[in-house]
Amino acid sequence: MKRRKWSREWTPEKKEILITTSIVTLFVVITLVLLGFMSYLLISSESLRVENAVERAFNDVIIALQQGEETIPETMQNRNVLGFGYYTPAGNPIYLWGDVYQRLPFSLFDDNSVLSDTLISINRDSGRIECMRYAEDIKINAENIFSGNRNGVLGFPDVIFLSFDASSFIERMALTRAVSLIAIIVIIIIYLLILSILRENRKYRETLRKQENLVGLGEAARTLTHEIKNPLSAIRIQLAILKREVDESILPDVLVIDNETDRLTKLTDKVSEFLHNPIGHPEEIDLISSMQDLLPLFKENIKWVEPSFSSAPVLFDKMRLRSVLENLLKNAIEASEDGPVDIEAEISADKEGFYHVFIRDRGKGIRKEDEKRIFDPFFTTKIHGSGIGLSISSRFVSAAGGTLRLYPRQDGGTIAEVRLPRSGRRNRNEGSYMR
Repeated sequence: MKRRKWSREWTPEKKEILITTSIVTLFVVITLVLLGFMSYLLISSESLRVENAVERAFNDVIIALQQGEETIPETMQNRNVLGFGYYTPAGNPIYLWGDVYQRLPFSLFDDNSVLSDTLISINRDSGRIECMRYAEDIKINAENIFSGNRNGVLGFPDVIFLSFDASSFIERMALTRAVSLIAIIVIIIIYLLILSILRENRKYRETLRKQENLVGLGEAARTLTHEIKNPLSAIRIQLAILKREVDESILPDVLVIDNETDRLTKLTDKVSEFLHNPIGHPEEIDLISSMQDLLPLFKENIKWVEPSFSSAPVLFDKMRLRSVLENLLKNAIEASEDGPVDIEAEISADKEGFYHVFIRDRGKGIRKEDEKRIFDPFFTTKIHGSGIGLSISSRFVSAAGGTLRLYPRQDGGTIAEVRLPRSGRRNRNEGSYMR
């Protein structure tokens, strides 16, 4: 039983949707992974390049200090150094120049740098690259640097600190991250756009398929109704004679034939009505009055929810509007045959200039597998149904510029909703208005 249900639901259309969506999703995921990897490589490459540049600058400063041809201010200014500091192993200052720390914060530096000697930290708050190195027997001209107060060899493990301008590096890193983020957003938008196009394409193909089926069905139905009407006319004439001539004991059987002939005649009339121009002769009709005139014709107790406005004018063919409302009310009554008759009729208005007619029942509702076919001509779940009523109603409503849809009612049942534009409603560009 489960296998049969699975095979019924797993249609070729669903397979196509799954395969197409999976391929597009896989392509987008691979693209995002590659983009992320490229961004990581760019950022890593830029970081490595900066670290090497800092290492070379650090070595250049040390060499200049060793040569002793310049004072510290001259050495630092000539090499675009923002700050120079010489600290004890505990971080206490011995000599400070420029923008440096009064006490060296060792916690800012880690040992993740690929460089073996110099520890580097990027301070984005101050826009600086800061680096430190332990001085291990670095010979320098102490007289020029420390005014002769120390000998010419820096003792291990004293610390040298330098800071450089990192604004251009931080800007490049931020630009790389921003470009990567924008690229990711663009890819996701393109992905959603592709999914939307695929969904619209499926809807278009489904609409085209229905239209093709409808055209073929219309031709067949037109021929069939024409061929049926001629013998029906002859049968009705003969039945009229039989009803006058037959014995009383046979009359009930003749009446059965007469009733079924009437039903067949009404069906052919409905088919002809479906195939002809659905617009009819539209005129301004009050929806509220039409519904109030129709409700007393049903013996069932249908609850009427009084609207907050007195009239709801729409442009609709009078007979076709009656046909639509009558068909939806009959469907609600027939759906409630096996349960409580809890049927409501209501008309409301929205701010966009549309009226909504709601007919609610407490029937069994619409099965999930029937939702897509509910408006197809000649599709019905009723034993004695023709399957043409909802198709005709939907066609009439669409021709009047409205929509008809059916959806589940809370706590069980179905809601039929007819959405019709108000008579004289302005288009969206001109603005809408309501009374």
